[in-house]
Amino acid sequence: MSTRILIVPDKFKGAASASEVADAIERFLRRRFVRGRDEKHLIIEKVPLADGGDGSMEVLRSALGSRCRIVEAECEDALGRPIKAPMLISGDTAFIEMAQVCGLAMLSIGERNPEKATTRGLGQMMLEAARLGAGRIILGLGGSATNDCGAGMLETCPPPALEGISIMAACDVENPLLGPDGATMVYGPQKGADGAMLARLEQRVEEFAKSRGIDPLVSGGGAAGGVGACLHSLYGAQLTPGWKLFGDMVSLEEKIASADLVLTAEGRVDAQSLSGKLLAGISSLCIKYRKVLKVVCGKNYLHPRFWRKAGIYDILALHEVEPDTRKSIEGTERLLSGEGLLLAGCDEAGRGCLAGPVFAAAVILPEEFYDERLNDSKQMSEADRDALRERIEAEALAWKVVAVPASEIDEINILNASIAGMQRALDGLSVKPQAVFVDGNRFSPYFDPDGRKVPYHCVVHGDARIAAIAAASVLAKTHRDEYMRRISAEYPQYGWDRNMAYPTAEHREAIAKYGITPYHRRSFTLLGEDSRLRGNDLFERGSDQSVIPGSDRSVIPGSDQSVIPGSDRESPKNNTLF
Repeated sequence: MSTRILIVPDKFKGAASASEVADAIERFLRRRFVRGRDEKHLIIEKVPLADGGDGSMEVLRSALGSRCRIVEAECEDALGRPIKAPMLISGDTAFIEMAQVCGLAMLSIGERNPEKATTRGLGQMMLEAARLGAGRIILGLGGSATNDCGAGMLETCPPPALEGISIMAACDVENPLLGPDGATMVYGPQKGADGAMLARLEQRVEEFAKSRGIDPLVSGGGAAGGVGACLHSLYGAQLTPGWKLFGDMVSLEEKIASADLVLTAEGRVDAQSLSGKLLAGISSLCIKYRKVLKVVCGKNYLHPRFWRKAGIYDILALHEVEPDTRKSIEGTERLLSGEGLLLAGCDEAGRGCLAGPVFAAAVILPEEFYDERLNDSKQMSEADRDALRERIEAEALAWKVVAVPASEIDEINILNASIAGMQRALDGLSVKPQAVFVDGNRFSPYFDPDGRKVPYHCVVHGDARIAAIAAASVLAKTHRDEYMRRISAEYPQYGWDRNMAYPTAEHREAIAKYGITPYHRRSFTLLGEDSRLRGNDLFERGSDQSVIPGSDRSVIPGSDQSVIPGSDRESPKNNTLF
C-alpha cells in the first residue's frame, strides 16, 4: 500500500527558496521513511507556494513554466534610487512582486525608515505593465519597506492611467489600515519605526486616507503599509489572499484532498502565520478534508494550544535541533534534509498483553540504512523480524532494549510504564540523539543523562512510517518474544510460546483453569469484564513478580536493568539490552 505525501512549503526567508525547502524535505523522507526509496510505496508531490510576499514571482514562474516570460523595467526603489525590477508576463497578465521593487530586504538595517520610504516605484511598474498591453495586473504586496498608504503609487500611476485594466492584489495579511492591528502598529516596527515615529505615521496615514476617500476598514487594507486599502478604494482592485491565488493556479485544494499527509514549511511560525498567510490557508483546507497537517519551520513562537486549534498536528522546529540561530539559518537545507541528524526511533512491544514485561527499544540508524522488509514488526513474518534484528543490531549507530516488569506496570499503569521504558532505552544509547520520533500519540518531555532537553515528536502508526521507529519496533518485539518463549518453558499451560501472553481465548481459558502466575499483570482485567478468577489459584497472589525464571537476579523497578537475566547475549557497540 502506498503513502501519498504533499509538500507545500513557503520560503525560509534569507536561507532557502520554497523549491529548495521542498527538495530538502523530500530528501529527508526518502532517507528516513519506511521504504522511502521505493517511489511506488512513497509518492511525494512537491508544490512550492507563496502568499504574495518575497519569492512569489519565483513560485508563479515555476507554476507557469514556458507560458510566461520575465521583463525588466526601470523604476525606483523604496528610497527613490533608480533600479531595474522584474515583471512576469503571461498572456495579457502582468505580475509585479512589490518586494522586488520597494522591498524591505532591499534595504540595509540603517536605511529602514518608513517615513521616507515610498511606493513611487510600484506605480512606475504598474504604468509600464499598462504600456506593455496588460489587461490584468496582479500585485504581490508582501515584504514592503513602505508605510505611505500608496501615496507614491498614486503620484506615478494615477488610477485613470489604468482604465480598462483589472487589478488583483495578493495579500499575505488580513490587517485593516488603522488601529492597534493596523498596518502601522503591527508592521511599522520591523520597517524601522520607533514609538514616536509610529504615532506620527498613524496620524499621517489616517489623514491621507480620509482626504482621498480610502476605506480604512477593508480586510487586508493594511497590506504593504496601506497599499491594499488604496488599491481597493481608488483602483477598484480585488484583494485576495495570496495563498489562495497561487493555490488555485496549482489546484492546491484537489491535491490536499487526495493526500494522506500534508507537510508545509516556513522560516518563522508566529501569530501572523495564522492570519491570512500560507499556513492559515493550508490548515483551513486540511481541516475541510480531515487531513493530517505537519509543519516544519526554522523557529516556532506559537504555544501549542494556538496551533492545535488551527488544525496543525505537529510543528518541527529546526531551532530545537540547532539552537544557534546563525548556524540554524546557514544550515537550513542540511537540517531540513536530515543530513547528519542523529535521529532516534522509539517503540514498545507487549503493551496489550496480560503477562510479562513491556519491552521498549530506542534505535539510531545510519542514514544509508535501507531494507525493503523493514515495517511495523506486527506486519512482518517471524523470519523477517529475526533477520532484521540481526542486521539492525549489527549496523545501528546505537540501540538499546529495556524491559519494565509486571510489578512496575501494576504500580504506575501501562502507559506510564511504556513511556518510562522508552526513556530508559534512550538513556542507555551510547550515542546521544539530537531528536526523537516516538510511535503513537503520547510521550513525555525527555532530558538526556546530561540534562539536555531533546526534542521529540509523536507519529501515529510511526512503526509503519519512520524507519528508526520501525527498527525499534522490530527489536522490542523480537526481544520480548524471545523472553516469553523462555518463561513459557516454566509455565507451558498458558501457551505463551504461541500467544506471547496476549488476551487470546487460549490464554484466558488457562487463567480460568490454573489461576495467575508471578508474571501476570494484576491491574489488568485478566478474564474479561464479567468474569472473576477462581479461588483455586495455583500461585500465591502476594508472590514477587520481579524474579526472572532460571536466574537468581531480580529486576527491581527503577534500577539499571542492563543484562538479560539467564542470558549471556550482549549487544555490539556496547549497547546492552536492559
